[in-house]
Amino acid sequence: MSNTSLSSIEAQSQLIDKLFDALSAIPPLLHCRKCGTELLHANATFFTLAGKEWTLPLPHCPQCEFNEEATK
Repeated sequence: MSNTSLSSIEAQSQLIDKLFDALSAIPPLLHCRKCGTELLHANATFFTLAGKEWTLPLPHCPQCEFNEEATK
């Protein structure tokens, strides 16, 4: 049973690697899909237990956030 668990963990680790490799290859969005405002980006770093890391730009729309805050 431990072999099955180990192979399952390895498979999940490979899927995570593929996901972050694919996300890293996508160019960052430049404009908000909702309102068209130029997006700001904050870098976020993700780590795996195997020691791999990826830094991805997370888009943020200041206009949409302002509008959401104003309606609260």
